[in-house]
Amino acid sequence: MQHYYTPKRRHLTLAERRMIERWLQEGFSNREIARRLAKAPQTIHNEVKRGQVRQQVRKGKFEIIYSADFAQEAYQNNRKHSVKQASLTKELKEKILHYIKQKYSPEMMVKAKGIPVSVSTIYYWIHHGHLGLTKDDMLYPRKEKTKKKQASPNFKPAGKSIEERPKSINQRENVGDVEIDTVIQTRAKNECLLTLTDRKSRYQIIRLIPDKSASSVNQALKMILREYQINSITADNGPEFSRLADVFDPENIYYAHPYSSWERGTNENHNRLIRRWLPKGSKTATQQQVAFIENWINNYPKKILGYKSPKEFLQTG
Repeated sequence: MQHYYTPKRRHLTLAERRMIERWLQEGFSNREIARRLAKAPQTIHNEVKRGQVRQQVRKGKFEIIYSADFAQEAYQNNRKHSVKQASLTKELKEKILHYIKQKYSPEMMVKAKGIPVSVSTIYYWIHHGHLGLTKDDMLYPRKEKTKKKQASPNFKPAGKSIEERPKSINQRENVGDVEIDTVIQTRAKNECLLTLTDRKSRYQIIRLIPDKSASSVNQALKMILREYQINSITADNGPEFSRLADVFDPENIYYAHPYSSWERGTNENHNRLIRRWLPKGSKTATQQQVAFIENWINNYPKKILGYKSPKEFLQTG
């Protein structure tokens, strides 16, 4: 006796539907097609029945035939309506709004905080106005693309190039290899934030400094080095980092290529978390605010860490 099977969750593909269409035109039976595709005959019978269309073969003459494209479209439409839509209760809405106020992304609400709906459902509710939010409430409102800048062909980095960075740092093998940056609040020459992000644990250090100058950066870095073990620093080529060698071993300082922020992607992504609390244009920030944001980031679960926070990762590995 022939055994046919249809693996669980193994739906027919468009390629298989086109084979069914061709084999039907060649005169093969549903049972033979099922054997060739290793499917149950009933599966092929149902598929052929659902995929039938009325096609004109000549004037006044029509035939009912199986169409792979029509069957695929019908399948996709049915899949869209096959999942029961989650209902937005008052309690669930209050929970989601609570975490939005806490600057949690929909993914973290679901994965780390146990909100019992899908990530896409939360985004759907946000974008369709079910939560009463506006564009200003979004964590990262979309902006127009800017023209990519190009570095001068005569450019020389302030120290060792990132290309010389050891494999152990590139592969995030050890805690203590950090990326450094500054986060300005306004275009005016006033206080800004100095940020250091550990490449392995994603632990973030934030300090409020008087201005975006090399002397202010170095003064803050001196204080940080008294508290934290730092093995290497990866910086951009801004003038504020041109004198890092005055306070840190130049053999362990690496400079990214100009206009290549992705080479310090860990730091850049964590700076975006800061913007959840201090959007661009924020005129002032207090030491208390900075300490709160630093603590919030270091207790914020990260997908890359298995939904542990940086603090939990450092404590448990």
